[in-house]
Amino acid sequence: MKLMPCMIAVMAGLAGLGHSQTPDGDMDARSIVLPQRRVIPPVNRTVRQPVTLEKVNALVRVNGRSAQTTLELSVHNGGNVPTEAELVLPVPEGVVVKGFYYGDGKASWQASLMPADEARRLYDRIVARRLDPALLEFAGFGAIRSSVFPVPARSSVKLGVVYEQLLTPVDGRLDYVLPRTEALSGHAAWTMRVEISPGTAGIGNVFTPSHPMERHRLKDETLVLTLAEEKMSPGPFRLSWMESAAKKGEAFYGPDISVYAAPDAENGRNGYFLAMLGKDSPGNEKQIRRELTLVLDRSGSMRGEKLASMKEAAKQIISGLNPGERFNVITYNEGVNLFEAAPVERNAATEKAAHVWLDAVVAHGGTNIHEALATALAQPSREGMLPVVLFLTDGLPTIGRTSEKSIASLAGEGNREGRRIFTIGVGEDVNAPLLRRMAEISGGLPSYVLSGENLELKLAQVFRQLYGPVFRNVRYSVCSLDGREQPGRVQDAIPSGRLPDIYSGAPAVLAGRYVGTSPFLLKGTCLDRSNREQSFSVVVEPERISSVKDDFTARMWAARKIGSLETALMDMGADPAHTGVLGNDPRTRELVEEIMQLSRDFGILSSAASFFADDGGSAPWRGESVSPSSSRFRDYGRVMQESREGLGSIALQRNAVEKKRELSVNKFNRQMDKHGRSVSFEGTAQIAQNGYFNQNGVWMENTVLRTPDKESPVRTVQVGTPEYAAVADKLISTNRQGLLALDSSVMIRLDGETVLMQNSFP
Repeated sequence: MKLMPCMIAVMAGLAGLGHSQTPDGDMDARSIVLPQRRVIPPVNRTVRQPVTLEKVNALVRVNGRSAQTTLELSVHNGGNVPTEAELVLPVPEGVVVKGFYYGDGKASWQASLMPADEARRLYDRIVARRLDPALLEFAGFGAIRSSVFPVPARSSVKLGVVYEQLLTPVDGRLDYVLPRTEALSGHAAWTMRVEISPGTAGIGNVFTPSHPMERHRLKDETLVLTLAEEKMSPGPFRLSWMESAAKKGEAFYGPDISVYAAPDAENGRNGYFLAMLGKDSPGNEKQIRRELTLVLDRSGSMRGEKLASMKEAAKQIISGLNPGERFNVITYNEGVNLFEAAPVERNAATEKAAHVWLDAVVAHGGTNIHEALATALAQPSREGMLPVVLFLTDGLPTIGRTSEKSIASLAGEGNREGRRIFTIGVGEDVNAPLLRRMAEISGGLPSYVLSGENLELKLAQVFRQLYGPVFRNVRYSVCSLDGREQPGRVQDAIPSGRLPDIYSGAPAVLAGRYVGTSPFLLKGTCLDRSNREQSFSVVVEPERISSVKDDFTARMWAARKIGSLETALMDMGADPAHTGVLGNDPRTRELVEEIMQLSRDFGILSSAASFFADDGGSAPWRGESVSPSSSRFRDYGRVMQESREGLGSIALQRNAVEKKRELSVNKFNRQMDKHGRSVSFEGTAQIAQNGYFNQNGVWMENTVLRTPDKESPVRTVQVGTPEYAAVADKLISTNRQGLLALDSSVMIRLDGETVLMQNSFP
């Protein structure tokens, strides 16, 4: 996405005119301000072509508790004459400006730092003169303000801004914020790179709630996070990490725990929380030994390239096992064949024998998924090892027990050794809900290899996920501070009772709603890589840590809740008892109503809310009644009961699983459509805890859509008026100022009344 963190003021449009400032240091009436995306016309019309911000390259280097931010900005003048410009850049309070560079970087320019209150006064003056409220979304930040610099006609110049800040730990956690606009479109291109050096403490539980980032470690244990342009969604960039309790060279203990909380928008007495349990372990840490069983489909549909790729990938996986780890190979069609009766230790002899055995595998016959899975789960498991199954199929169960319900039950109740099942569906003719359910119920993950994707490569990627968790069998409970269980303090916890395995760099997340503001205790146990039980606990103090600036906690809880309800609904579709009775079954209707409510309240499109958008279906936030005859309700019926195979079914599973595992807010509701394409929705916005929906050019807040029109007369406030400024101040106090960056008009609920904010003139 193209976003801008700064403002560029074009001072005089024609060479030689110069510029003037008012006695208070403000820019004169001829200036043009580009706060994020659009140009506000100046009073003096001699300025014909403003400069624009084309690109931003951001580099953040963190050493211990010190963070240095370097922004390289590319500024373009599309006009026919040279132009002078000034930069105003929102920054966190307490930064120190180290440099402001122009052109080739050899010429330094003057820049000054404005504290937050002075920056706010500047924003107010500009808004009053230019009638553009979007600057106020940066209220509360300081600002770097440059001197005037030239931009040649029809040319681009580069600006370099460098500032440093000292990060103060809170409960052992360091937080970094880079201010950026909430506007949805029309911005500069962005790239971002963050380098975190561990300093004297280890790096633990790294979290980027605002943007999904790729990560890798350098040899010196520096953690590198990167973000490509196309994944740069709106809003400030946020990063946090724990100063790990384990210093370099010290023992490796339990998970690092970090807790975030945000008050409920309704009354503030209750709210939402995220507890993240993780460990970013260095690569030389001891790894738990794995006991891997490869279960490979050799039915007739696997003939040709698929079979050859599968066999080659299986050989590479076996060769990639560590000394002392064990493996077995099972192939199946209508029957089942085993390489050995039980997993064997991987050594030169067993590896060679397995390769020869795989060479002899041919494809023909049907697909007996139930018997293949039962055989894999019946194997004895070596104590002290992590038992894992990699289950591959390219078809539906056609032989033996084909009931989806019975196969899923086998993966759960019949999995006595607690094997994690990682499923791989090859092609579109698979039962995608079944493969997802087999994986989730056992603590594994589902994967799908679509047409055009490389099977061998995908198998290798899945195998890397099987390297072994840092912690497993993670269980928790909610208690009072004296240790007595107190489950009533938390509601709608996701997941309930047991957390997924914790992998290095991939924390387990507990999301829920807290009741009341008094402290409570989260505690639990887990097994580390040496099979030793580790205990963990953290005191959650909502009154102290709850912050409106951590509103992402509510949205992530809602996304995970929607994903869980969607998969529950789709699992019901496997039961013949539900077929054809969606509208009459109170259980399914309850799920549908809750999904639709959450989708509207938080601006998170559920699968059915978006999946059939191109069929002309209505959206769930348009006030449609939830009845068995409504078009939206019928859409959910299709999600639940339509064919269990095909590309559309795979897309539904992927979308739901991604919601359930969301670690960064998905503001554009990116997901896969039924044709396998990645799509996004710019008619929705997520700001603070509210969802906003663009209806006929007006952004409607979810709170307005819950209010009957006849009970809510609308008060209109126009940008540039005292009434508008008063409303903006109230939004700033509740962290909702991001909606000032939305185009056109926004209708909200504020202090019991409906307010239409005119953010710009027609």
